[in-house]
Amino acid sequence: MAIGAGTLIEFLGTQDDLASASAAVADGAFSITGDTADWTNDDDAPMASITLVMDPASAPAGNVFVNLYAQYLNPVTTADAPTPAATFPHKFMGAFPVSVSAAVQDISIDIRLENWVTSSIYHFWIQNKSGVSIDAGWALHITPKTIGPHA
Repeated sequence: MAIGAGTLIEFLGTQDDLASASAAVADGAFSITGDTADWTNDDDAPMASITLVMDPASAPAGNVFVNLYAQYLNPVTTADAPTPAATFPHKFMGAFPVSVSAAVQDISIDIRLENWVTSSIYHFWIQNKSGVSIDAGWALHITPKTIGPHA
């Protein structure tokens, strides 16, 4: 079935790799600042698809997640929002459901982007709640999305 003109569809921007030299993340721990690069929402998109590529050290138990948090950079002049931590995780963005497989996993979720200025800047963090360590070399890939009329 063809999608009719004027029907709302998703438009996808270019996927960005937020990888840096990511370190291992122990169970229950947060990633560290240098694990991901800052991301600028230069499309001012209201949402995004984000994919976690990770290699668990061993097979996780069932029904576990890796949580995604964001730190807003420069929401008021050059002052950054707090860094996510166990005592103040701040902005929860979503949870990646983790498979019981010990193999490399590519897990995608959709997130809402709360823009405070044009080209808002985000720094993303993960919190490992999988029950096992995540090996170094994990990465996040983000694709901005919006909805508009089909031509």
